[in-house]
Amino acid sequence: MGMPTPPHHTPADAAAPPPPGRLDSLDRALSRRAAIDWPHPRWLTLPLSGLSLSANYGVLWYVLSLVPWLLGAAHPLWRALYVAAPVTLVEMTGFVIKLFVGRARPPIADPSQPEQIPLPLSKSFPSSHASMAVVGTFTLGALYPQAIPALVVLALVLMCSRVYLGVHYLGDVLGGLAYGLIWGAAWVLLIPRPA
Repeated sequence: MGMPTPPHHTPADAAAPPPPGRLDSLDRALSRRAAIDWPHPRWLTLPLSGLSLSANYGVLWYVLSLVPWLLGAAHPLWRALYVAAPVTLVEMTGFVIKLFVGRARPPIADPSQPEQIPLPLSKSFPSSHASMAVVGTFTLGALYPQAIPALVVLALVLMCSRVYLGVHYLGDVLGGLAYGLIWGAAWVLLIPRPA
């Protein structure tokens, strides 16, 4: 009798992702519930879709940073840059993190989940929309404290829309929120506000 030979592994076996852990499974289940099981009336999904798409690549925050310029604020270029620079930086560094984490977006990971809005080409974790929303809220709020309540509501609605519309898992949004808190707090503490 010869020695038993080990089972053969194919390259497909080596590339198979590990099964999700408990936290990941909970994240996927909660996110799926919001994206599929909750009602999605057109009167709600249409404006949320518009808001969500307007924030792609930071466009919403760049536009908001220019509103004071249009209203004749002092030093409008410096004020706009005070918002636009960290929004751009948090998005760019977030894309690098996405490349390393490599988490697929919900409709790609689970083809039974419908695409409710066009999916970005980037990976899912962390949510750039969430991190840019937090940084935009910090910086615009530092410049215009009276706008903080409206900015917080806008950021929260935008973050929730990403899970509700099925483009992110809840964990992606929470990760983006935490990443944005770090960037936003550091920016307003370390970079002087334009006068």
